[in-house]
Amino acid sequence: MFITQLLDVVTTAGVLYIVALGLLIVYGVLKIINLAHGAFLAMGAYAGVITTRAGWNPWTALLLAFVIGILVAAVVEWRVLSSLYARPLDTILATWGLNIIVVQAITLYFGREIHFAASAIERAVDVGGVTYSAYRLVLLLIAVVLGVAVRLVLQRTQIGTVARAVIS
Repeated sequence: MFITQLLDVVTTAGVLYIVALGLLIVYGVLKIINLAHGAFLAMGAYAGVITTRAGWNPWTALLLAFVIGILVAAVVEWRVLSSLYARPLDTILATWGLNIIVVQAITLYFGREIHFAASAIERAVDVGGVTYSAYRLVLLLIAVVLGVAVRLVLQRTQIGTVARAVIS
């Protein structure tokens, strides 16, 4: 039981690290506190719900979330944020409003009940004598790889040098 709880804590921390990494990059480069970040993450999660309901392969949710994310980010940048860069408090208000809009749209469409999406990796593995979700362990591995990759990009590439200069 202790190992299961420990794995739950570590894998949840990995997922939260991935989310925080996105916030960190947006804030570091653009100086925008995006209060809609969680709502945009929820849109990606509901892409999984939509693919499950449609009977599609769960891996399709990744592609759907990626495409929706790019489209929404482009529209938000173009129509909302591009004119607010010089006014940081207004970007906070604008992204907060976007958060409310996205959350209410999701609630109107899906309701308030809990929805589940099919897992892309359905098997479990034995870890320290307990059976644990391979999907969550893969997410932890992705978090570690992303952390190392971002560190390497920031420290060893021209793009990283420019990004660090912008952040400073």
